[in-house]
Amino acid sequence: GFSNIHLIHFNDSRGTLGSGLDRHEHIGLGAIGEDGCSSMLQNEFFRSRPLICETPVDERRDDRGNIAKVRELAGGAAGGE
Repeated sequence: GFSNIHLIHFNDSRGTLGSGLDRHEHIGLGAIGEDGCSSMLQNEFFRSRPLICETPVDERRDDRGNIAKVRELAGGAAGGE
């Protein structure tokens, strides 16, 4: 169950739910979007576990930009570096 989840692999998705695609997208720029990502990041379950972001690096955003977006959507209280 959920008690066995100790780490969250977090990214947005290029494909919609049920598409069968496993294509990572920048936080807030994919099918989950800013509202969906924000809802997850403000949920106590997500807030109490470390996140690993696996997002693309391109002209739209780099890793630092995605971490900044996570912090913004989490309400500025996301964990450390």
